[in-house]
Amino acid sequence: MDFLKPHYDTEGPFGLPMKDAQALALQAIIKTLPQPAEPKFVTLDKAPSELLPGERADVFWISTEDVDRDNEIVVARGMDDSHFKLNPIVTLQHCYSLPPVGKSVWRKRIKDGELAGIKAKTQYPKRPDSWKDTDWPPDTTFALIQAGLLIGKSIGFLPTKSHAPTDDEIKKDAALQSVRRIIDEWLLLEYACVYIPCQQNAVVEAVSKGVRIPDDILELFKIRKAWTELPVMPFTTWTEIENSITRKVAAFDFTSLAQQAIADGIDRAKGRV
Repeated sequence: MDFLKPHYDTEGPFGLPMKDAQALALQAIIKTLPQPAEPKFVTLDKAPSELLPGERADVFWISTEDVDRDNEIVVARGMDDSHFKLNPIVTLQHCYSLPPVGKSVWRKRIKDGELAGIKAKTQYPKRPDSWKDTDWPPDTTFALIQAGLLIGKSIGFLPTKSHAPTDDEIKKDAALQSVRRIIDEWLLLEYACVYIPCQQNAVVEAVSKGVRIPDDILELFKIRKAWTELPVMPFTTWTEIENSITRKVAAFDFTSLAQQAIADGIDRAKGRV
């Protein structure tokens, strides 16, 4: 795998670039698990994100306890981020040949009403003076997040303890009938900001507002460059349409119209029209 040496030492288990200390520790953990031990990757599309005023940072969900596409539940309190915190960098689209776009400051179990899961804070560093290329990936990433184009978060983790829902658990929660596996404990390996394919016009509109997407990132997202060179198609929300209709209706003088209609009717009856 192609990766940047300043940020990773070696290609570790599962083909993931990592530091030597991470690789050794992960190998030791894998030996204690039933084989074959395989990582799991989960993407949250349209992950709720909080942009922090005055900071190049956001806070967002990287995992929730909702049933995922594999009919599995990942228990938030079972997260072990000891592996990840040894090199807590955030990639773009899980691409290791680009510089990391952010650094994970913290990862916490959060319960917000009915929603429970893991939230993480990511900082997007400013361009260092030593960076000579035209484009600085964290700048592009943060701009895309602000524009609402980079709305996905993807994590890779290794399940270390799991079970199928028991009869007692299903009796207490009928929704578990469709669940194949509950992952009780897991080791966080990585997380990334990911692009979820969206409407062409959203890409065009973001570019029109000054968001520059370098060619290598367009290629990474599988976005045709021609999309960014098209004119922006205007979009009117349903609320704007309703407000416009209301204003036009309010502008009508219905009394005058009614009086005129009556007068015209009388004239017709008298044979004047």
